[in-house]
Amino acid sequence: MMGSFRRPRPRFMSSPVLSDLARFHASSPSLSNTSMWNSVQSAVMQVFQGSALQTNELFTLNESIRWLLKTEMGSFITDYFQNQLLTRGLSEVLDQVQLHSGDEQLVVLGNVWDRFFTEILPTLQAIFYPVQGQELSVRQISLLAFRDLVLLKLHLQDDLRTASFVPAAVKQMLLVLQGVHDAPSLEFCQLERLVEVVVTPFIRDALLTDPPRHQEMRAPLPGDALCLGPLVETEGEAYLEKTGGVRRHTVANVHCDEGGVTFMLGAGPMAPKGGRSRGVTCR
Repeated sequence: MMGSFRRPRPRFMSSPVLSDLARFHASSPSLSNTSMWNSVQSAVMQVFQGSALQTNELFTLNESIRWLLKTEMGSFITDYFQNQLLTRGLSEVLDQVQLHSGDEQLVVLGNVWDRFFTEILPTLQAIFYPVQGQELSVRQISLLAFRDLVLLKLHLQDDLRTASFVPAAVKQMLLVLQGVHDAPSLEFCQLERLVEVVVTPFIRDALLTDPPRHQEMRAPLPGDALCLGPLVETEGEAYLEKTGGVRRHTVANVHCDEGGVTFMLGAGPMAPKGGRSRGVTCR
């Protein structure tokens, strides 16, 4: 785009030898597990504050994490990153945005998101690259944390509706975050309402919309329940069904009440064994 300016993505300096832990620790015999972890924490917080990694610092951080993963501290690295480091770093990001209001707040939010998405997030992924095989990746954990600890703390739905314009970075943020979710949750429902405000047309299930205020909507009777069943394809599936080769997925029954929409997973005729269900209510 003409006239636009964006800082280049950070370049990381690292060693071509990334697995020689013995040599790494032989060269740094005074480093203890605690001091190595403290250096990782310090680097993460400096990244949130806008500092770049020093030459060969990424190599040192990667090797420290590789070593720590082999110790008793290894099982706590992901949890500490998610619950402590991201919380501390993103609280500072939230404070920056909350200094403003209205259209100005949206502009600042767009700028903050641009820096997080193009600089902070790639650097966090590079630092914690040795942490592999988790249920959620470092990228997913970081994006979900930004959603919950920054975006949803701002209560932007009314501001987005009345804004004179919505920055492109804010639209990008909403669409990126919409594509990252670990399970049905209230936070994801809140995010979808924000996406619906800024994206036109926005295609979603009509059952996800809020019921009219002051209007009572009772749950339908079992015979009239609204079910989202699996898509039935052509003869191939019909043949497999006759031979017992089709395993149906859980259906979702949707019950509406005045407080919101409740999704009951596993509450239909194709529910998992035991008939247990779990619900998520979007308010």
